[in-house]
Amino acid sequence: MKLTVVSQNCQVGADKDGRWKELLAVIRGIRPHLLMLQEVPWLTDPDAAAAAEQDLGLSLAVAPSRRLNTAVAWDPAVLEWQATDTEYAVTDMHHGYCAPRFTPLGLAHPSPAPLVAISTHLTPYSAQAAAQEAQILCARAYRYGGVAIVAGDINHCPLDDPEIPWEEVPPYNRTARCVPRASADEPWRGNRIVGQTFRDGEFTDVAAHFGDHQPTGKAGLLRVDQAHVTPAVRPALRGYRRLNPTDASDHYGITFDLDLTAVDADCIRTYT
Repeated sequence: MKLTVVSQNCQVGADKDGRWKELLAVIRGIRPHLLMLQEVPWLTDPDAAAAAEQDLGLSLAVAPSRRLNTAVAWDPAVLEWQATDTEYAVTDMHHGYCAPRFTPLGLAHPSPAPLVAISTHLTPYSAQAAAQEAQILCARAYRYGGVAIVAGDINHCPLDDPEIPWEEVPPYNRTARCVPRASADEPWRGNRIVGQTFRDGEFTDVAAHFGDHQPTGKAGLLRVDQAHVTPAVRPALRGYRRLNPTDASDHYGITFDLDLTAVDADCIRTYT
């Protein structure tokens, strides 16, 4: 069973300047079964959410947030919704996360655990703080057995991507995304602590798995938009590519496919 996943940071204000309609056209062209969205505060309005469901042909869950909301949309003909976890989205995170879980439909054999789909937006202001947020997401991903995806605007350096020309990056982003220097003469180096956190949680970086290290932040040179999957999901990976929403967002989107029949039941873990 093929499941197509898309993640897109919509760039706040897309509902006000017409970009949301352009993004809808790009997303509909992919026809995802699972859609992760970031920077969508207007979708907290019930009428706007209902209109988005109609436009996308998908069901939608929007998480509460102290700042910019995240959301997940899904095809109810493919994924049966169970519940949505946002327990720590407001209390412990800068932007938050939206984590619905699903029973995949149409499989010859039932999924060994619910599919947890986490759309997130980590804090841009500190790699160390973002790593703490990633630790929360790791726990939420394994909460129901460990068949899980974490995707969204991760905002910080992937584990193994090459260094970028940090001298071209604004100083406020360098202070957030680089290792502190011992002196002003020391070269800037990206802080990999967020990537290390996902690695130590035994996640696979989807783009890196397929050898794609293209940046996704159009202004910042980094591959900030990322997807990470648990060990149970890794054998199901079937392709990845970057999406170009043209001028509709300051972020490239990402998309990848899963073959849910290949989920590894031996990797299911009891959460304690």
